[in-house]
Amino acid sequence: MNRLTGKKAPDFHIQAVSGDGEQFLELSLDSYRGHWLVLFFYPLDFTFVCPTEITAFSQAIEAFEQADAKILGVSTDSVYCHQAWIRSGLGAITYPLGADKTMSMAADYGVLLEDEGVALRGLFLIDPEQTIRYSVIHDNNVGRNTDEVLRVLKALQTGSLCGANWTIGSAPLSPEPSAPSVATDAPLSTEDPVKIYTQPGCSYCTKTKEFLGAHHIPYVEIDLSTDKEGQAFMDSRGYTALPVTVIGTDEISGFRLDKIETLLRQDSGVSANQEI
Repeated sequence: MNRLTGKKAPDFHIQAVSGDGEQFLELSLDSYRGHWLVLFFYPLDFTFVCPTEITAFSQAIEAFEQADAKILGVSTDSVYCHQAWIRSGLGAITYPLGADKTMSMAADYGVLLEDEGVALRGLFLIDPEQTIRYSVIHDNNVGRNTDEVLRVLKALQTGSLCGANWTIGSAPLSPEPSAPSVATDAPLSTEDPVKIYTQPGCSYCTKTKEFLGAHHIPYVEIDLSTDKEGQAFMDSRGYTALPVTVIGTDEISGFRLDKIETLLRQDSGVSANQEI
């Protein structure tokens, strides 16, 4: 099987049933564009391990929604089977169940057991740009840990390096990353001042401000140690990595000078691939 992590997620178009079992839906990869997607496959409805996983993800929906992540469960059952299970056994859940009747979606994601016509317990974290950032495939006898899925999701969202046993809310690793090789007179600009959400003593925040200052980019600093509105902004987004840099409608969580540079080039009309 070819690797999927780091590549664009395979497109899909499937029928699904809403979590309350009341509506049939048409879903595709583009249904989730702009959000993180927790996509997980399970083998069959009306089984033993599957409902424990499906219910666990449903109970954790608030934490995933706070991280701007949607959840979609998929098996090779029909939408009618999903609906019957929700109404007669599983109970209502907080996200839809997709029906991969043709088994093409499971095959595209590399989790199909061809001889059985069911999927392995594959799970994929897909970012808002539709790139697969994490994948794991379990034997069908073993359920997945929702806390671990959320931990990996939050680690990815820091945009930074997270070491072994990193926990949500703890600081990422702090190497000294090299800044983009851009001359100080490079044509970087933006129509509106950049906003930077910072904390005192944050070296990444200092480096980001130095980068903007070197390119004469005006910015407004929000000190999260005292600014209540700034704290509410961070809480509403579920951001933990610093700084958070806001350029227009774009928000960059973590120390990502490369992303800042790309956005400022776009605002100044300079191609990201153009040498300056």
